[in-house]
Amino acid sequence: MLSLMLSACTASVPPEHLPNGHAWGCYNVSKNLPFCDTTLPISSRIDDLISRMTPDEKIGMMNHWNGSKVISCNMMDRGVPRLGIPPYMHLVEFNTAVASACIKEGQCSANFPGPMGLGASFNRSNWFEKGRILSDEFRAFNNFDWFRGTSDKPRSLIGLTGFGPNINMARDPRWGRVSEVPSEDPYLSGSYAVHYVRGGQTGVDPRFTKVAMGLKHYTAYTTENDRYAFIPNITMHDLWETFLPQFEMAAREEGGNASAVMCSYAGVNGQPSCGSDWLLNDILRGNMSSPDIVVASDCSAIDFLINPKNLTKNAQQAANYSVSGGVDLELGGMQWQNRQWGGNGGLHDTLVMDPSFINKINKSLKRTLKIRFKTGQFDPIDDQPYTKIPISIINSTEHQKANYDAAVQSFVLLKNVDETLPIDGSKMPKIAIIGPHINSTRDLMSDYLGDMICMGGSPTSGYDCVPTIERIFRERYPKSLLQVARGCDINSTATEGIAAAVNAAKESDIVFMFVGIGHQQEGEFIDRTEVTLPGQQLPLFSQISALNKKIITVLINGGAVSLGREVIEKSSAIVEAFYPSVRGAEALYDVLTGQHNSWGKMPVTVLSASDQYSFDIHDFNMSKGRTYKYFKGTPEWEFGFGLSYTNFSELKCDRNGASIRNIGSRGGDEVLTVYHSVSDSLRSNITSHPVPIKELVDFHRINIPVGGVGSVPPPPLPKSLQLVNENGLKELYKGEHHITYSNGIESCSVKVIV
Repeated sequence: MLSLMLSACTASVPPEHLPNGHAWGCYNVSKNLPFCDTTLPISSRIDDLISRMTPDEKIGMMNHWNGSKVISCNMMDRGVPRLGIPPYMHLVEFNTAVASACIKEGQCSANFPGPMGLGASFNRSNWFEKGRILSDEFRAFNNFDWFRGTSDKPRSLIGLTGFGPNINMARDPRWGRVSEVPSEDPYLSGSYAVHYVRGGQTGVDPRFTKVAMGLKHYTAYTTENDRYAFIPNITMHDLWETFLPQFEMAAREEGGNASAVMCSYAGVNGQPSCGSDWLLNDILRGNMSSPDIVVASDCSAIDFLINPKNLTKNAQQAANYSVSGGVDLELGGMQWQNRQWGGNGGLHDTLVMDPSFINKINKSLKRTLKIRFKTGQFDPIDDQPYTKIPISIINSTEHQKANYDAAVQSFVLLKNVDETLPIDGSKMPKIAIIGPHINSTRDLMSDYLGDMICMGGSPTSGYDCVPTIERIFRERYPKSLLQVARGCDINSTATEGIAAAVNAAKESDIVFMFVGIGHQQEGEFIDRTEVTLPGQQLPLFSQISALNKKIITVLINGGAVSLGREVIEKSSAIVEAFYPSVRGAEALYDVLTGQHNSWGKMPVTVLSASDQYSFDIHDFNMSKGRTYKYFKGTPEWEFGFGLSYTNFSELKCDRNGASIRNIGSRGGDEVLTVYHSVSDSLRSNITSHPVPIKELVDFHRINIPVGGVGSVPPPPLPKSLQLVNENGLKELYKGEHHITYSNGIESCSVKVIV
């Protein structure tokens, strides 16, 4: 008879500090068992461990339990105490920082610029460094037996599984979570993910995974207001051209080789991601050649299979559906967990109805346990270099510098009439800094910024350690030449501050206007209805522009903002800063005053408000004009556009690649984007599916000194000439193709005949 009773605890759990008592097995009762024998293959060790576990113990390892007394998403499983395996938390957010409590004053996790800004850098090295640095900090927290920065008791102890990057598509700027993702383009997003994951998972010892990284959110998740119920209809063409390629790049072993994915609240064509055998087993584990990748549900996503999706009627059906469909971990919710541990008994009831279901549970456990074995949690600690990473590296000087450097490269210079920028340090004009973002702290950071930014703070308070733009200008610019006035809040009807701002502008030669949006306008649970500057920001701009002063507009945001004709035409210079994070104010000041010339390019297309409002946010048909691939109108700013303080020109190309010369007076970084397109004649012959206007196939960031020439190689051919057909398959069409190199201003094309 199948036993569903939890075996009694016959041994104590491991010591509390091994250095990490909550994560390390094989140190007491189990140390002589085969699963602790490091001479055996990992697969054999996992098989041995699973064979020793009761069904209830297996269920306890697949989701959280109410005895851990943590918020549901910060899951700690039950562990297997009688085998010396302590509880383990499977979810640590890892998109921008390590979600953690601060160690002490000045020693909170490094917080990188928002992913949209990192996408704008087009810098693979930056992305790898972000992964390397944050995974080092992740390990240090784990080594120190540290915890998430929440109020839960007992607190959520940090394991070695991090969920990030988020690589959903920024297909519509109104989606609330655009600040968490790098681009509207799947190739750029996939490249970001590949290098972030490589930086985070690999290191000095190839025997072990430094931190197991999970991709978010698989797949087609780009609405907030109805995210628990809405499942879009998507053609196979759009699915494989837009919504899956970035996941495939990051999941494949030769790409990022990610350890896990988080299945989304969304899904495709009536099938929810958290339970679709087609999406999880056939495509992710089959087509993408990732058979061992772990699938964890988004928080409480299994609950929503019952309500509001109405695909299952109860916990048993939801558990059966989701595990059979390929989900390995239930994060949040209690549908799988046993009733004696506060759950709804879904897996228990399924086993009672069908004892052979234990085989599916074993299969899921093999995948989740492989992460724990690969991160060394069942190996001797002294033989692992990552267990020796000290707590002193957290937010170290090196890490702060990398954060600053990433911010410097995340800005995009969109307009610069008569070299308004940089501010001439020799002349030191009178300036005014105006706008709602001059005092921003939290609103310099994207969502999933981490649990604590400053000691004693939280995700909703405590940002005193973050320098504001006003503070940096007051510290560095001559007091007698600086006027400061906020003018208005980000989104308020109050106008009483406008008069003071206008007076400050009158006393100045140049006016900096720091405008944009913040986390009250966009974020998880919040889709925007407007894409223009909210509140009184446009009236404030109008009154200041009437003074005929030089205006430098600095836009701070996640999702794209339509500045509109007046702001674009009457600004002498415009800078897109995205969310530059804790070093952002310093980086902005240094860039605006000419200390760096390392600009990025736009990772998204910015449409006018009227063009954007013509799209239904629930329509996932990309060929109707979504993104640079299919939009035929005139955007406010094109994907890949961006200026520099110098003049990069004389772009030349041939079959061996492309070159561009710096004919200006400053050295600096330039980004060349590389696109594939087809001739009009070939396009007219393809009638079975949409053909993009152009499609990004490569990019290069290069530093070019004054008078120097930067060269880049051609993209891989014929791979870069393939199109996605109506069945979602890559196809190489015979005819005339073009490879185009661009810096956003000049372009050069090479004809390729297939």
